[in-house]
Amino acid sequence: MNMENTEFLLEMRGIDKVFPGTHALDHVDFNLRKGEIHALIGQNGSGKSTLMNILSGGLRMDAGQILRNGQEVNLRSPLSALEHGIAMIHQELKLFPELTVAENLYFGRFPRKGGFIDWERLYEMADENMQTVSRSIRGRQRVGELSVAEQQMVEIVRAVTKNTEVVIMDEPTASLTDEETQTLFRMVQKIKETGVSIIFISHRLDEVIRISDRVTVLRDGVLIGCLEKAEIRDKDQLVNMMIRVRPSATLKEDDKEIGPVVLKTQNLCYKNRLKNLNLSLYQGEVLGIAGLVGAGRTELLKTIFGVYTPTDGEIVVGEKVYRKLGIRQAVKLGIAYMPEDRKGEGLLLKMSVADNEIYAGLEFYCRGGLLNTKRQRQTVEEMGRQLRLKAGSVRDQAGSLSGGNQQKIVIAKWLIAQSSIILMDEPTRGIDVGAKGEIYNLVRQLAREGKSVIFVSSELEEIQTVSDRILVMREGEITKELPMNSTVEEMMRYAV
Repeated sequence: MNMENTEFLLEMRGIDKVFPGTHALDHVDFNLRKGEIHALIGQNGSGKSTLMNILSGGLRMDAGQILRNGQEVNLRSPLSALEHGIAMIHQELKLFPELTVAENLYFGRFPRKGGFIDWERLYEMADENMQTVSRSIRGRQRVGELSVAEQQMVEIVRAVTKNTEVVIMDEPTASLTDEETQTLFRMVQKIKETGVSIIFISHRLDEVIRISDRVTVLRDGVLIGCLEKAEIRDKDQLVNMMIRVRPSATLKEDDKEIGPVVLKTQNLCYKNRLKNLNLSLYQGEVLGIAGLVGAGRTELLKTIFGVYTPTDGEIVVGEKVYRKLGIRQAVKLGIAYMPEDRKGEGLLLKMSVADNEIYAGLEFYCRGGLLNTKRQRQTVEEMGRQLRLKAGSVRDQAGSLSGGNQQKIVIAKWLIAQSSIILMDEPTRGIDVGAKGEIYNLVRQLAREGKSVIFVSSELEEIQTVSDRILVMREGEITKELPMNSTVEEMMRYAV
């Protein structure tokens, strides 16, 4: 084993990882001192999650070294990482909501007495450990009754009780209110004072600047730089490191006429995820919505479509005002929703292409309770030609097609249902470059035909390419409206 300089508690050297078609990490270096908060930042797709999944044992690297206290280690699994004192707290918390705080903290490690679980000792241990960070959380409380911030505290304490020296926190404040964020930060500082090191992944640059001792920036799988706290001037400095300046590419028509307003939200609220949100969508327009993880973009689309019920505000479709919409009602009003998870929410993978395309508009192909299969087949085949769908037969299972063609099926489904307002959430996620270009062209074609599109994407270059107008969201609010030719840099400045 190789013994090296032990200035750092942990070092990652020359980490390389390749996925099919993507060089996710290109010989990246990262290090961590004892008792520091080290932020890791970058745009979506920069390689942050891949690097941390390697460190926490969830992925194997293709090349490179990981050293702990100067000694090379092999982190072949999450359990192996935990044995070396490294734990990752994911954005989606992994707690048992029906169990108590104590049971979650010591699950699989319960104290025993005479061969049985020593419940009194268990609750004593839980109370002792939770009191170090919060006097309000008790060992006997059910985790499902706690707030998200309190559940995160339980996750962190659980990691620390396993003698963890490195805690990786992935977007820990994405779902928190401002008050909950302050509470979490106070706890993180207390944990830091015990000598635990924290890797803090966040898109919220104000928080990064405030809480971090150092900041490492990744871009497109490459290490751009590592700054000490004293070297950080402002947010713009970090934004410029995160973004690669690219020439503007556009599919938009500058002289295109935009029609009347077809959809509005007025002071729309959903829990703490949408805050008095006002927007207008015009006929024949592609409205791009830019933002980072936790900005509230998906919540906005799901609230408009009726998946979520607004806690306040109104949705206006045409001239009619609604306090809330149900999904069936939204569909009848011509609203379509293409979810980010097309396999889990947008398609019936084991059903045929034809069945997937027709079921949202089934009423148009039934008479007297009977389905007109001939007309159905003709419509599906015609739609396949229009969208250049690549399938052996309309009877093929939807799950057998490529990602790009699956997305075309979702588009076809809503066109057959005669939708005029189409809400697209990350429509190009997981599809290849060629298929992305086809989706862009389809979006612009829909706008030319008079349909209205809200286009949500984490790839800001996509927003730049397809949008007639751009709204930037941050923490459930619209922070800026930008014209069609706005740059990625402008979008990022209002997104962080």
